[in-house]
Amino acid sequence: MPTNTSELWSSSVVQTLFARAPPAPLSPKAVWHQDLTAQINELPANVNIRAVLHLLNDDFNGCHELAQSQEGNPYSNHLHSIIHRREPDYWNSKYWIARFSHEHLPEIYSPGGTISQAKEEMEKFVDDVQTVEATGGGVADQEKKQWEEMTKLARILIDSDREL
Repeated sequence: MPTNTSELWSSSVVQTLFARAPPAPLSPKAVWHQDLTAQINELPANVNIRAVLHLLNDDFNGCHELAQSQEGNPYSNHLHSIIHRREPDYWNSKYWIARFSHEHLPEIYSPGGTISQAKEEMEKFVDDVQTVEATGGGVADQEKKQWEEMTKLARILIDSDREL
């Protein structure tokens, strides 16, 4: 499905999600804005764009359903790994990390690095989140890092002129 990038960026849904403050919790207990769920589903955007927008809205069901519908697509599998980390289902997050790769991983996780280094950083981040969730120390820093990760992925998907 073709997406008009400028219209998508100017939509109230995308504007609301990217203006979110403070950043999304590591493991939210509920959807951030229930009213955005239907609006995201109605956007004239491809599956991965709608999935990442659900992720930014803490809508695990919406994101998971769309990501699972395209299992094997590296960007859908990437979203799948993030969902499981946030549930929290750390083992399953790492399971998905091991099963995908795409050219944008270094941009998100290890600028200037390789895909292998980026995947190592992803697994380390899962471990860091698990530790923080268990101890309660450093939550804000990890939430900021997670928000940067999710919004970078969203920007890549929205700005892409092809179906990713």
